[in-house]
Order: sequence, then structure tokens, then C-alpha cells
Amino acid sequence: MHSIVLVGGEGTRLRPLTLRTPKPLVPVLNRPLLTYLLAHLRAHGVTDVRLAMTSRSSAVEEALGDGSALGLRLDYIYEETPLGSGGAIAQAAANWDEPFLVCNGDIVTDLDITAMVSEHRARRAELSIALHEVDDPSPFGVAALAPDGRIDQFVEKPKRAEAPSRLINAGVWLFEPTLLSELDPTTFSRVEDSLFPSLAAAGRGIYGFHQPDPPAYWIDVGTTESYLQVNLDLLLGAVPSLKPPSDVIVADEARLPASATIDRAVLGSGTNIGRGATIRESVLWNDVTVGSNATVTGSVLASGCAIGAGVVLDRAIVAHGARVPDGARPPTGTQIEPDVAYAGAGAA
Repeated sequence: MHSIVLVGGEGTRLRPLTLRTPKPLVPVLNRPLLTYLLAHLRAHGVTDVRLAMTSRSSAVEEALGDGSALGLRLDYIYEETPLGSGGAIAQAAANWDEPFLVCNGDIVTDLDITAMVSEHRARRAELSIALHEVDDPSPFGVAALAPDGRIDQFVEKPKRAEAPSRLINAGVWLFEPTLLSELDPTTFSRVEDSLFPSLAAAGRGIYGFHQPDPPAYWIDVGTTESYLQVNLDLLLGAVPSLKPPSDVIVADEARLPASATIDRAVLGSGTNIGRGATIRESVLWNDVTVGSNATVTGSVLASGCAIGAGVVLDRAIVAHGARVPDGARPPTGTQIEPDVAYAGAGAA
């Protein structure tokens, strides 16, 4: 089966981490985010993946190449102007004549795609949408299901009190090729805003696939909070097949003294941790330096940043090459832009 993966977004909500690293390549347990989805597709029989991208994402092609290292055949299609999900799908799937998957490139999930394909075929669906139940559906597309599983209402980002259910669009869709005639490859459109609601309102064959028992793991890695969360979730075994042998991951060439305390953390290659430092529930990218007796909690430190001795960071986001001087105590939740030397409240 063929699949399209949509990776054209600019990663705005993940800034400042994505100012230097495209969102598909931000490291999750020291592996590029996108590789988790690609490996999952391969495990469910997908052999060919077309990545729908913007020119800014050319670094993804450089990193992943032809996909052979992942057991896939990857190819790439670039948008000259933004097309949205609808235009991107129409362009990427032009002339395809078999059912195909479409996935958002910023999700991590263990959704049973094989079961989704089987159910799609049994229902003779035109379109199947994977659904995931959340407490607050308002930031997402929300589906209401008829008793037979057909989606009879689809609302994009409703007010919480007006949401027709708590089942959201999980960013995995199975299309019949006949739907391509309803999408324009030259015009910006979003299937979430146009195609999905219109198919539901017309009583067409649009079905939801919900996996409640056991529930699928699913996360949209769209914000700095969810980025940190996915790392911690996988460390602690939220996806059993991906659970590492320890809740601390230390890459090769990282320097870690015996006097340091590391708890539920990911340390990238070339990381240098000082004596007496404490790192908890945090993700450190490559070539990060943390000084002696510093404390880093619930934070993300991007490649090349330097944290001075005695610094205290709590829920901070420190971008590429930024520096925090000795003894500084930035306010909880501080974000520091790339190559900036922190000089705010709490600086020495």
C-alpha cells in the first residue's frame, strides 16, 4: 500500500526549537520524530511513502534519503506555494488508482492500521478517519458517529461546549482514489475544513475507526509541551514496543560524571554534564553543556546550548546555541531564542 505523509508545516507552535531544526527531525529519544511514524507504517505493510513537503523541509530528504534504512521506498514532492492538506493530497496522489493512506507527519501512535484497512474494506468506505478520544476536543477536528460507525458530523475546532463528541481526527486517513476528483491540486484547501464536513453532511461513506480496547497511544507533537511529553511517555513505556531498557537514555560520546543525578531524561551525543548536576524529566539534544551543580527540570535544551554552573531551569525551552550564565535562575517556563545569552531576571 502507498501512503502520503504531510510534512509541509513550519512547526510554528514548536518554536524556538524548530527555528533551526525542521519539525520532522526534532529528536525523540535521540531519533528523528518522523522515523517513528514511518517505521509504524512499514510494520503495517506500507512499502511506499510519498512525503508532501515545503522547500524548507529539504533537510528531511537529506536526512532520510530513499528510505532504504527504514525498509521503505521514500520519495518527495515539494509545494511551490502552500496547498494545505487538500491540495497536497491531490498533487501527491495524482493518477493513483488504489486506496492509499494519508498521515500527518507530526504524530506518534501505535494505532492498528491493519485493522483500520480491514474495516475500511468491509464497510466499502470512501474514506476512513482514525479517531482518538480526548478530554478536550476543541483544538482538533471532532467527529460524531452514527450507530453503524459512519461519521454523520465533522466539525473543525469547535468550542468545547459545542463539540459533538470527544472523538477527534487522529491524522490517519484511508482514501479511495475516487475522492481525488473532489480535490484540486492547484488550489489551497484543507480536507478538514471542506471535504470531511461535506462528505459527512451528505451522508456519504465516511467512517470513523476508533480503537478503544486496548486504546491506541496517540499524540500530536505540535507544541513544546507535547514534544517533552512524547519523550517522557516513550521512556516510561506508553508504547511497549518502543520502551527503552532504562528511563534514562545517554547517547554515545556523552560525558556523565558519577556525581550527577539523572532521572527520566534523554541526553544526546556530545552532551557534557558537570559534577553534582541534576537532570530530571528533560530532553537534551546533541553537544549540550550543563555546568556543575546546575538543576534542569522539565526542560528541553537544543543542540549546542550551554547552561552555566549553579543554574536552575524549570520547564524551560533553550534553543540552539543559547547560553545561560552561571547562577542564573530564569522564571519557570522561560524560552530562550537561538544563540541568545540569557540576561533576564535571575541572571548573575
